[in-house]
Amino acid sequence: MSRSFKHKINWLAFAVFVAAALYAFWKAVTFGDDALGLIPWDKAKHFIVFYVLAVLGCLAMPKSRLWRIGAVLVAFGALIEVVQFFVGRDAAWGDIFADFCGVAAAYGYSVVGEIRRRLPAR
Repeated sequence: MSRSFKHKINWLAFAVFVAAALYAFWKAVTFGDDALGLIPWDKAKHFIVFYVLAVLGCLAMPKSRLWRIGAVLVAFGALIEVVQFFVGRDAAWGDIFADFCGVAAAYGYSVVGEIRRRLPAR
């Protein structure tokens, strides 16, 4: 493992990120009563899960570009939908869109802050 790779990852945050992603995958592909719980609307669950995964991904890999982490997370969301299709659960494009919106909301503040820093001061 290269020395530069070691400094690009916060290993504790990365472990939490991987654990959260695995838990999200497991909950998404196993059957259960989705109506019960704090948030009964499926799209809101997708939004919140991918918002949290995006924040954890940013904390775990602070030197990585946000768009790369976001692209991997949206691809992960698409993979979940494909697996759901094959295990007999409902797969929906709207879920992938909700995943994208969660990632975009998590990174929106950082992107706007970066744009503001690059603008000339008045």
